[in-house]
Amino acid sequence: MTTTPPAPAGNQLPLSPEAEPVVARLLGHQILAEEDDPEQFRLACHHRHEITRWFSENPGWRFHIERQAGIGRLYKRHYDPPAGRVPLLHRSKPSARIPVSPLVQILTALICEQMWRATQTTFNHLQRAVIQACGTEASTGRLPRFQPVATAGQKQATAAAHRMAFIDALRLLESWHFLTSDQPLNVLEQDTDADLTITARRERLALLIACPAPSLLPIDLDDPDSHISALCPDQAPPPEDALPIDTARHHRHTALRAVLDNPGLAPDPATGPGAYLSSWSGREQALDVAAAAGLACTVRQDWWMITDPAGHTTDLTFPRSRTLEQQAALLLLQALTGRDDPMAWFGLHWATDVLTEHLRQRPWWARNYQGTGKTRNLATAAVHHLLSIGACTADPPPGTGWQPTPAIHLWQLSITDAPRPHPATEAHEEHSRDE
Repeated sequence: MTTTPPAPAGNQLPLSPEAEPVVARLLGHQILAEEDDPEQFRLACHHRHEITRWFSENPGWRFHIERQAGIGRLYKRHYDPPAGRVPLLHRSKPSARIPVSPLVQILTALICEQMWRATQTTFNHLQRAVIQACGTEASTGRLPRFQPVATAGQKQATAAAHRMAFIDALRLLESWHFLTSDQPLNVLEQDTDADLTITARRERLALLIACPAPSLLPIDLDDPDSHISALCPDQAPPPEDALPIDTARHHRHTALRAVLDNPGLAPDPATGPGAYLSSWSGREQALDVAAAAGLACTVRQDWWMITDPAGHTTDLTFPRSRTLEQQAALLLLQALTGRDDPMAWFGLHWATDVLTEHLRQRPWWARNYQGTGKTRNLATAAVHHLLSIGACTADPPPGTGWQPTPAIHLWQLSITDAPRPHPATEAHEEHSRDE
């Protein structure tokens, strides 16, 4: 086995203190609008050359900012894109962000296409244009059927779901500051007959284009699995006859992308990126890059755990268990490490049994999840949290189970039940309230 040395990164300079929070913010939210954070945008413009160089030399991503348009974007492109990551959306201010559906993602692109042609339109006119675009391509399977208005023979629930997906697509673009409306979008939920004016800025829409359109490339539009290699040729693995410096640069970029964009990773020395992280100089550079982005790394020979103490680059709050689902994830994590073979596969049935036993012992905990079907839902949500922190992985075939990662050995958990009030105390407090 040959170990690939780290590629020389040229005359690398550390990030200035003012640029570091901008880098951390861009890693968490790739779009930076002036109206969203004027001070961060000012710093991004002032240090744009430094930030552009840092992203180009380390993860190999492109950063672009338009001072006049009041917006900047980090293009976090992956040759092997993570399938489980989708945009998150706020439907209302106090609510948690929810992942958007594939239909919402498709409608987002179609809305941008229509707004590029006419930067101001009404909701109803825009919806009709997207209906027409989907109707033309739906028969070929290239676009889904989109019917937000119920017709004869169509279920009202389907039409309502399609209309909500369209509103969510508008919300997503509004949260990215690519379009505005003259009334709150919530009005469209409350009144199906409502209409409002939507305005977009073409110079901002241009930033959404991360690569050439598939229709402009020599690819088969009916074979989506072949599109990544055509759309991201700059991130493709180098050919066997590539220069050593090009191969080493690719390994460095791939390794540092993994460190900056994942909660954990296994540095397999048999791969180029893994060999880079296993080398002394590569490990030191990865730690420096992570520190500049505000990340903290716990490094074992078989696992890197990357956390964000300040929470600038991620929405993950684990292990701070603010919800029942996060508490359930902690319970599963403890159960995994306590098995005879902690690294063995586990399935949903095992996870459900573990939580069922905890519910039996503590009937006051997670009362909303009491019952076989509900406990299964709790187990599914708990496993989702373990997947999000890299404590386990899901490999095909889907639904068969999950494989723990060495990350489970980095946690030590103990369960302490909160003291329960004595019945006499409760009766005394109730009597005092009655008086």
